[in-house]
Amino acid sequence: MSFATKLLLNSTRLWNGIGISCRFHTLMRPIAPAETLTTAINHNQSLTPTANLQQGLLAPFNALLQQVAGFKVKGRLKRRCKDCYVVIRQERGYVICPTHPRHKQMAMKKRDYKSWILTHATQSKERGF
Repeated sequence: MSFATKLLLNSTRLWNGIGISCRFHTLMRPIAPAETLTTAINHNQSLTPTANLQQGLLAPFNALLQQVAGFKVKGRLKRRCKDCYVVIRQERGYVICPTHPRHKQMAMKKRDYKSWILTHATQSKERGF
Protein backbone atom coordinates (compact mmCIF):
# COMPACT_ATOMS: atom_id res chain seq x y z
CA MET A 1 0.00 0.00 0.00
CA SER A 2 1.54 3.28 -1.09
CA PHE A 3 1.86 6.40 1.00
CA ALA A 4 -0.82 8.21 -1.02
CA THR A 5 -3.42 5.48 -0.42
CA LYS A 6 -2.65 5.43 3.32
CA LEU A 7 -3.03 9.20 3.42
CA LEU A 8 -6.31 8.99 1.53
CA LEU A 9 -7.75 6.32 3.83
CA ASN A 10 -6.73 8.21 6.97
CA SER A 11 -8.20 11.46 5.67
CA THR A 12 -11.54 9.83 4.80
CA ARG A 13 -11.72 8.25 8.25
CA LEU A 14 -10.97 11.63 9.80
CA TRP A 15 -13.60 13.48 7.77
CA ASN A 16 -16.22 10.77 8.35
CA GLY A 17 -15.88 11.25 12.10
CA ILE A 18 -16.20 15.03 12.13
CA GLY A 19 -19.64 16.57 12.41
CA ILE A 20 -20.45 20.06 13.62
CA SER A 21 -23.97 21.02 14.54
CA CYS A 22 -25.54 23.80 16.55
CA ARG A 23 -27.18 22.08 19.51
CA PHE A 24 -26.97 18.44 18.59
CA HIS A 25 -24.25 15.88 18.84
CA THR A 26 -23.84 14.40 15.39
CA LEU A 27 -23.00 10.80 14.73
CA MET A 28 -21.89 10.22 11.16
CA ARG A 29 -21.71 6.96 9.28
CA PRO A 30 -20.46 6.71 5.68
CA ILE A 31 -22.81 5.14 3.13
CA ALA A 32 -20.10 3.10 1.40
CA PRO A 33 -17.89 0.99 3.69
CA ALA A 34 -14.16 1.65 3.68
CA GLU A 35 -13.44 -1.80 2.18
CA THR A 36 -14.96 -0.78 -1.15
CA LEU A 37 -12.73 2.29 -1.15
CA THR A 38 -9.61 0.20 -0.53
CA THR A 39 -10.52 -2.34 -3.22
CA ALA A 40 -11.13 0.47 -5.71
CA ILE A 41 -7.75 1.98 -4.86
CA ASN A 42 -5.90 -1.36 -4.80
CA HIS A 43 -6.95 -2.15 -8.37
CA ASN A 44 -4.06 -0.81 -10.38
CA GLN A 45 -5.81 1.69 -12.60
CA SER A 46 -4.14 4.08 -15.00
CA LEU A 47 -4.14 6.83 -12.38
CA THR A 48 -1.11 8.23 -10.62
CA PRO A 49 -1.00 8.28 -6.79
CA THR A 50 -1.61 12.04 -6.75
CA ALA A 51 -4.64 11.59 -9.01
CA ASN A 52 -5.97 8.93 -6.60
CA LEU A 53 -5.49 11.36 -3.74
CA GLN A 54 -7.21 14.21 -5.58
CA GLN A 55 -10.05 11.96 -6.71
CA GLY A 56 -10.72 10.88 -3.10
CA LEU A 57 -10.52 14.40 -1.71
CA LEU A 58 -12.71 15.98 -4.39
CA ALA A 59 -15.40 13.30 -4.22
CA PRO A 60 -18.73 14.48 -2.75
CA PHE A 61 -19.16 13.58 0.88
CA ASN A 62 -22.20 11.36 1.40
CA ALA A 63 -22.97 10.48 4.99
CA LEU A 64 -26.02 9.54 6.97
CA LEU A 65 -26.50 11.97 9.83
CA GLN A 66 -28.09 10.83 13.03
CA GLN A 67 -28.69 13.71 15.39
CA VAL A 68 -28.78 12.98 19.09
CA ALA A 69 -30.36 15.53 21.40
CA GLY A 70 -29.38 16.09 25.00
CA PHE A 71 -31.56 16.47 28.08
CA LYS A 72 -34.61 18.73 28.18
CA VAL A 73 -34.38 21.07 31.18
CA LYS A 74 -37.72 21.12 33.03
CA GLY A 75 -39.08 22.70 36.19
CA ARG A 76 -41.04 19.58 37.10
CA LEU A 77 -40.02 16.14 35.94
CA LYS A 78 -42.58 13.60 34.79
CA ARG A 79 -42.31 10.10 33.45
CA ARG A 80 -43.62 9.99 29.89
CA CYS A 81 -43.86 6.21 29.51
CA LYS A 82 -43.68 3.06 31.61
CA ASP A 83 -39.96 2.60 30.93
CA CYS A 84 -38.90 6.05 32.19
CA TYR A 85 -37.20 6.12 35.57
CA VAL A 86 -36.01 8.95 37.83
CA VAL A 87 -32.42 9.22 39.05
CA ILE A 88 -30.95 11.89 41.35
CA ARG A 89 -27.34 12.82 40.64
CA GLN A 90 -25.37 15.86 41.81
CA GLU A 91 -28.42 17.46 43.46
CA ARG A 92 -30.47 17.26 40.25
CA GLY A 93 -33.21 14.95 39.15
CA TYR A 94 -32.95 13.14 35.83
CA VAL A 95 -35.52 11.13 33.89
CA ILE A 96 -33.85 8.47 31.76
CA CYS A 97 -35.67 6.26 29.27
CA PRO A 98 -33.86 3.37 27.58
CA THR A 99 -36.56 2.78 24.95
CA HIS A 100 -37.27 6.40 23.93
CA PRO A 101 -34.16 8.62 24.27
CA ARG A 102 -36.29 11.67 23.46
CA HIS A 103 -37.88 11.33 26.92
CA LYS A 104 -34.64 12.36 28.67
CA GLN A 105 -35.24 15.25 31.08
CA MET A 106 -33.20 17.11 33.64
CA ALA A 107 -34.50 19.25 36.51
CA MET A 108 -33.57 22.91 36.64
CA LYS A 109 -30.79 23.75 39.02
CA LYS A 110 -32.05 25.33 42.22
CA ARG A 111 -30.83 28.89 42.69
CA ASP A 112 -28.44 29.46 45.56
CA TYR A 113 -30.61 31.91 47.48
CA LYS A 114 -33.47 29.40 47.43
CA SER A 115 -31.41 26.87 49.35
CA TRP A 116 -29.97 29.13 52.04
CA ILE A 117 -30.57 28.09 55.63
CA LEU A 118 -31.43 31.12 57.74
CA THR A 119 -30.33 31.07 61.35
CA HIS A 120 -31.53 33.31 64.19
CA ALA A 121 -34.68 34.29 62.33
CA THR A 122 -38.23 33.98 63.51
CA GLN A 123 -41.57 34.13 61.77
CA SER A 124 -43.84 34.26 64.83
CA LYS A 125 -46.02 37.24 65.79
CA GLU A 126 -44.71 37.28 69.36
CA ARG A 127 -41.23 38.61 69.83
CA GLY A 128 -38.87 36.79 72.13
CA PHE A 129 -37.42 40.00 73.61
